[in-house]
Amino acid sequence: MLLSLSQSGFRNLKEFSLEFNGGITVISGKNGCGKTNLLEAIHIICQGFSFRTKTLQEAINWNANNFVLRAKTTDCEAAIQVENSSTRGKLNGKEFRRAGALFGSAPLVFISPEDMLLARGAPEARRNFIDELLCFYKKSNLDLLRRYRRVLQQRNRWLKDNLEGSAVGGEYLFEALTEQLASLAVLVWEERGFLCKILEPHVNNFYKILSDNAEEIKFSYTRAMDKESYLKNLSEKSSAEKAAGTTLIGPHRDDIDLLIGEHSMRDFGSQGQCRSIALSMKFASAEIIENYSGTNPILLLDDVFAELDRSRREALAKIVRQKNSQTFAATPSLEDLPFKGDFYLDIESFSIYRSPR
Repeated sequence: MLLSLSQSGFRNLKEFSLEFNGGITVISGKNGCGKTNLLEAIHIICQGFSFRTKTLQEAINWNANNFVLRAKTTDCEAAIQVENSSTRGKLNGKEFRRAGALFGSAPLVFISPEDMLLARGAPEARRNFIDELLCFYKKSNLDLLRRYRRVLQQRNRWLKDNLEGSAVGGEYLFEALTEQLASLAVLVWEERGFLCKILEPHVNNFYKILSDNAEEIKFSYTRAMDKESYLKNLSEKSSAEKAAGTTLIGPHRDDIDLLIGEHSMRDFGSQGQCRSIALSMKFASAEIIENYSGTNPILLLDDVFAELDRSRREALAKIVRQKNSQTFAATPSLEDLPFKGDFYLDIESFSIYRSPR
């Protein structure tokens, strides 16, 4: 549970220091006042990265040289200072220079209307979803994914340099990188496949709640190969990769199958179905985090109710209440919420009160 949060220099938020309780805190205020910015600040101090930008420097207020976030949870104390050229901070008194050190310090799940991309967007959105969850349920997967991406980057650099006639190390280095990539790819495939198998029943459970016991969803990952098969495929694609200057097959190109019967959700799913499957995936991830970490993740809900029909809003509200997680729900209109909050935070005054004014 997040107990307190303070900040300076973060986006358009004025400097504040807040204390929180459990239950549901409703964050209200006009559009553009900073509701999503507050959720982003919570996300960064708990996870070490933003759900909006690739670099934390983009969150520095235009009139500031840095931003500072400090937080206390039931398990840790954390602080991070992000400047234009550096990042530093402390987690339980231990200094760090990479924001990634905060990952998992307070597990959370962020849910927003943009999650529609999980159903209808490009494969990258689904890969990122599954890979982030991989790192929660097994900490060693964070290192595995980093190693895979590092070798992939080195191999792609060789392919690009080779295309330009300046590849260092020749074919010997290329073969060594290919061997390393194949070894790591098999491990990534194993971990993703295992996680998708245990995730599928949770996804279907929440989907049935949100869609009133509608059709079953197939949520699976079937791209895996053994090392020998992958090396053979890479060998067959070698000429094409050298012509393209990039690695054409592997975990970095895979997708997650989301099917209704035999039909792809991405191509045939309705708006309501796609919103329901995206929400189901997020709440299923919360179940996995809870089951494998023993901790209820914090829920961040960013204006997720306005675009849902009445039945789905009520179903979503039921799930939120049953999860019994500390929840921060941002909304521009209290009338959009199908439940009452335990606490209310006015984003313009940064005052917290127990009942809506």
